[in-house]
Amino acid sequence: MAFITILTDLGLVSSIVRHPVLSRGEAGAAVSLLLFAGALGGLILTVGAPYAEELFQLEGLAPVLMGFGLVTTLTIWAAPSRALLEREYRYKEVAAVEVLALVTGLSACAVALLNAQGIMAIVAYQVAIQAVRAIAFLALSRGLHELNVSWRKLGSLASIGGWLLATNLLTYCARNLDNILIGAFLGAKALGIYGLAYQFMTLPLVLFTWPVSGVLLSTLARLRHDENAKRNVICAVITCTGAITLPLMAALTFAAKIPLTLIYSDRWQGLELAVALLAPAGAFQSVAAFCGAVLIEKGAVRLNLILTVIICSSMVAVFFATVWFGLTTLMIGYMVVAIIASLVNLHFICVTAAISHITILKSLSPGILAAGIAVGCTYLTVGLKPSDVYQWLEAVGVYGITVCAIWACFAPFIARSLRALGRSGTDLKREDLIVG
Repeated sequence: MAFITILTDLGLVSSIVRHPVLSRGEAGAAVSLLLFAGALGGLILTVGAPYAEELFQLEGLAPVLMGFGLVTTLTIWAAPSRALLEREYRYKEVAAVEVLALVTGLSACAVALLNAQGIMAIVAYQVAIQAVRAIAFLALSRGLHELNVSWRKLGSLASIGGWLLATNLLTYCARNLDNILIGAFLGAKALGIYGLAYQFMTLPLVLFTWPVSGVLLSTLARLRHDENAKRNVICAVITCTGAITLPLMAALTFAAKIPLTLIYSDRWQGLELAVALLAPAGAFQSVAAFCGAVLIEKGAVRLNLILTVIICSSMVAVFFATVWFGLTTLMIGYMVVAIIASLVNLHFICVTAAISHITILKSLSPGILAAGIAVGCTYLTVGLKPSDVYQWLEAVGVYGITVCAIWACFAPFIARSLRALGRSGTDLKREDLIVG
């Protein structure tokens, strides 16, 4: 489903957000093209479902894939309309729709579970969410475009979208090859441990970086030629994100054991180590991932693709080189490459946006110091290996208090970052009023 969604997206969604001047006709052509692509993508997944079940010898896979065929269609249908709303900075409406979709999805899942539908409850959850998103976003954006099938108008959007499509496909392949190799060479147990630990690693990306990246891209695009304001926004976003995600991921290196044992039991031996090894990678990626938005806004889509090729190739090489030595070695290799790749991305943020490396380091200092000092204080007081719930509560308490204390020390700096974000939003609204 993810592959088909990326393929049929055509890179147009990000192009819609960043395009400096987008007519209603161009917007309507993009929406109609993705409506067609979404229907085609969902049809492909639905028709191929029985063959996939036979190929993988997984009884019951076909109806699940058919359900996700509908999810694929609805996901793609929602994307361009949401992008048009982001262009207009209508984030309150976007957020309201996302909350409504989540509540509807949870309700549908609960009803399906109460009726003993099993795995189809997850399908119901996804269908409900994407149905609400597609209907609501299409309705809210109807005044922002004029539907037409003049797809030749999309030349300027496609020139950027093609590069983004190639970048997304490369990233997708690199992020899924590890699962194939681990499953093939190390077995289902290792794949399960790695897959679950990977979900913890991507937690800050899902909760903070990916949503904020969309806002950052639209903000930078609307600031146009005010390079100083752009630099302030980029640094402010990195400061606020790093202040949250770096201490969060540092805590997982020692505080994950007790909750994981209580939730998943001893059958998941090795999960604690896997989470601890991948947490540093997640921490660095949570701030370095903003590089994509910065490069796309600058129109440096070729550079973005080249960076993706280099980073993905490095990760693939590490997977092939380390899978023979076991899961732990593979995760250590992944962590090292991910950290190096994150530093490279931060470097290109500096180069592209004309921000000094010292300035980026200062932006990250609240998060780095909060994580480092809190880990040190916890180690010196109660230790980093809690053996029961009470010791875990003590460790988490010390860690949390220390992080809050560091945040308090950096309060003026963080407040300036928040004010910079607030000023950018105010300036954009004022500009819209003048243009109107």
